[in-house]
Formats: sequence, C-alpha cells, structure tokens
Amino acid sequence: MKKNKEAAKAINCEEAVMSFNDFIDNYLKGKARDELVKHISECRHCFERFEFEQLLKSKVHQLPMSKKNQPLISRIEKMIASL
Repeated sequence: MKKNKEAAKAINCEEAVMSFNDFIDNYLKGKARDELVKHISECRHCFERFEFEQLLKSKVHQLPMSKKNQPLISRIEKMIASL
C-alpha cells in the first residue's frame, strides 16, 4: 500500500511549542501552520499550553507602555520565547 504523499509528518509537542509565538503573531504560514493546528487540535496538553501562552501574550500587549513596565515586559517575553 502506497503512503499518501500529501500526508504530513506529524509534529511533536516540542516542535509545536516552538511554533506557538510565530502562530500567535501570524508569522506561521502554509504547511507549518496546518501541522500546528492539527497538533493542538489533537493534543490536549499542547492545546492548554497554547491557550495559556496566547492569553499571556495578549495580556502583556495590553500593558501600558512605560519605562517602568519595560523590564517586566522584557522578562515575560524572554520567558515565553524560551518555552
């Protein structure tokens, strides 16, 4: 039986998490975006983590920009990027 060439290699949880920020920022396109959507629709753990990161990033962007908040914003963005 032939394997379908269109069948995408499923991404794993680590690859999914690495793609979250690009997806949230709308930089992830085409096949990579489709693979992530498929993964988070099938993996409850990644779905919950994705929802958390999406909410966190949204809240960070809602913070008023001031010199006082910038160190906190930078720390949170670094934490998100390292996940």
